[in-house]
Amino acid sequence: MEAAMKHEEQIKAAALLPRWSTPAEARAQLDEEIDRLVKAAAEATAQPDAALALRVTAGLGKTATALRVIARYGDALLTRGHVLIYVPTLDLAERAHADFRALAPRLPARVLRGRDALRPDNHDEKMCARADIARKISGLVPSVTQALCRGLDPNGEFVQSPCAKGCPYLAQKDVTGPHVVFLSHAYLALDPPVDHDYPVVLRVIDEKVWPTLTRTSHLAIDDLMRAPLEPFPESLHDSLSRAKAAIVDGLQRDLPLHDHLRNSGIDTGQLQRLSQAEGQARCHLDISPWQSPETVNFCVETFDRKSFIASRQRQRILERLAEKEAGHCVGVKLLDLTMVGGSKYVIQSASIDEIERDAPLLLLDADADPDITDRIAPSAAFVSIQSPPIADIVQVSDLTLSNSWLLHPIKGAERRAAVLTILKREVDRAAGGGVLVVATKSILTALHGDVGNTVADTDEETLRQPLLGAAPRWFGPRTQGVNDFAEYAAVVVIGRLQPAISDIEASARAVFAQDDLPIEVHASGPLPAADAQIFTADGSLREAPLRMHPDPRAQAILAQSRECATLQAIARLRLASPTRNKRVVILSNLPLPNFPITRLSTFAAFERDLEHEPDWQGFVRIEKALRATMERPVRGTRLTASGLAADLPRDFQSEASAKRFRRGRPTSDLVSLCQRVAAVNGWQITPLLLRRSAGGKPVPAIILDDLGAPLSMAESLWPDLTPEFA
Repeated sequence: MEAAMKHEEQIKAAALLPRWSTPAEARAQLDEEIDRLVKAAAEATAQPDAALALRVTAGLGKTATALRVIARYGDALLTRGHVLIYVPTLDLAERAHADFRALAPRLPARVLRGRDALRPDNHDEKMCARADIARKISGLVPSVTQALCRGLDPNGEFVQSPCAKGCPYLAQKDVTGPHVVFLSHAYLALDPPVDHDYPVVLRVIDEKVWPTLTRTSHLAIDDLMRAPLEPFPESLHDSLSRAKAAIVDGLQRDLPLHDHLRNSGIDTGQLQRLSQAEGQARCHLDISPWQSPETVNFCVETFDRKSFIASRQRQRILERLAEKEAGHCVGVKLLDLTMVGGSKYVIQSASIDEIERDAPLLLLDADADPDITDRIAPSAAFVSIQSPPIADIVQVSDLTLSNSWLLHPIKGAERRAAVLTILKREVDRAAGGGVLVVATKSILTALHGDVGNTVADTDEETLRQPLLGAAPRWFGPRTQGVNDFAEYAAVVVIGRLQPAISDIEASARAVFAQDDLPIEVHASGPLPAADAQIFTADGSLREAPLRMHPDPRAQAILAQSRECATLQAIARLRLASPTRNKRVVILSNLPLPNFPITRLSTFAAFERDLEHEPDWQGFVRIEKALRATMERPVRGTRLTASGLAADLPRDFQSEASAKRFRRGRPTSDLVSLCQRVAAVNGWQITPLLLRRSAGGKPVPAIILDDLGAPLSMAESLWPDLTPEFA
């Protein structure tokens, strides 16, 4: 029966696991898929809105393959226009650019750097000499460049600020001709400074991008109901008042907002006119390149930023309500926010920026989710290419090691000490091979403090200082795409990233804003428990606890932030085809999708270095009991319940307690357990059988450190029994 159940579990696991490919097969398929899209873009045979999303196991070289294929068709692509390659950070953009230059040194390629970025020729200076003021006015002016740097004055004359001459940031805007351009995800919401005389012929977005595209804002009810700005047309005041009242009423009653507004007499045309009027009535910050720095600063400091932002939020809500004729407005929600000294009702507006679909699009992401991908790139073909991890992977089976558990004011220090014990052992085991340790910033800060390092969780540089010889990093987007730890021997993941439920629901409302049904809200308390499984390398499934959001769309977002953060941390070791033995230690019982575990171990067993021990609790108890026999001239014990109570009374104070220990442990298993304890401690052990003169069933026993005479020792211990070798 047990064999049949295990066989059933293995079949179920095989059905749920992805179709594994060898690294060679996966890389060949990856090249083929990317080649098909890029070739079509180069030959102008692809539809402008063609899109391909590839979910690819980290370490198979998705970025390198994309660069290689783009270099393959580089001449044909650049004859037609620009190739834009978006990566999470500027640092990764610079690395990808260097890799591409090595592949195709004659093709024009460059990196776009933002105003806040450091100059490539001088890391002590920023690209923009006025980056701080540029950051303050972003969104308050139609164009930061025209407001601060250069533009036409009231007389139509071209004027530029003193710092514009020789500005490396502006110099990027003046580069002509088509290029392969490397830029950060942040540019997806901006118009990149490329030569607009040439179109974009291919876009590549590397790594998870939906968090960069989501937008969430909060507008207080008072700010919604505020009288319109003075230039607002008088003829629209009545419609605006009725629309505002209907919006608040519909949100308070949790009604389908599009239906409710139309039923209240507010049609789509009116909403569009109200939105347009709100935008036209709003006055932008009025500054110019020819103004002195003092004048600019005065204008910025005295500008009514709050009213401007509130107006922009009102306009966005009106735009959202004009998008559909009927149904729910998923991205708009009334929230009761807790504030200092009380609470207030606000309207949360969540949305996602659209990716330009004027050129073929390639999405590369190890964690890509089909439903989320369909919202950010509708109609994209979705292909999964997966190879199994090759490593010794051990995971804790009984604890989450959450922030609250590890930072407990009373027990936290003791618990973190156990974590540090494990970490130190892994560093020693790696023998200089490199160990990456990943946790939340607050846990890393506490662990640094426990070992005597002074660090604040806001100081990223000091957080990176070695921790017992391991290299610390934290969960989040900065772990994406990083190859710095590809040759490390081990990774230790402590706990997990657990975003606030309200943040998860806000992101879900943004990503799934065009859906028909609203996101279900989890009211309070822990998320509901659900059945989940941990996959093991032998093909079996192990039940595991998991808290899941009741709305599957919010759960998809949660998994992207929670499970995938752990998988991204592990992926830094590039386990698809490692060049050395690798080890993964997961100090959390979070089930990881499609990730086979070599072994499961309790946290306590792992702390005691007993991860391989199938009966670690029995091991600890028997080891303690047998260690006590070392104080006696003759060392041994019978293994029956009465024998354990008589021979090891310190640890088995009654026959009843010995019986409880023996329950579920047959004699053969108990003998094996004692042998494993002896092996770990370097003790000599001899199993024996003790026979009574009257006959009957022999009594199992062991002798420790027999000095070559186990039978004599047994006769001394139990003179009324006759020993023999088992």
